[in-house]
Amino acid sequence: MKELVLLGRPDCHLCDRLLADIEPLCRAAGATLRVHDVDSRPDWRAAYGLRIPVVLGDGQMIGAWPVDLEAIARWLRVPG
Repeated sequence: MKELVLLGRPDCHLCDRLLADIEPLCRAAGATLRVHDVDSRPDWRAAYGLRIPVVLGDGQMIGAWPVDLEAIARWLRVPG
């Protein structure tokens, strides 16, 4: 099963917007979606802190704001 990780911050309107956009893609693909505060880990904060929201797949960055939803769908292999 595929897993996406959304890195953001509490009360981030861009993070909330992206979450609303990618939840249906994950459901359609049967993928797990986890949301984490980018500040919860020093390595995440150092790598992505100024770029949030960030989407990781298998530990690799798929996109940062503005995120290409088509790229996420392709990674998830969601049928058109």
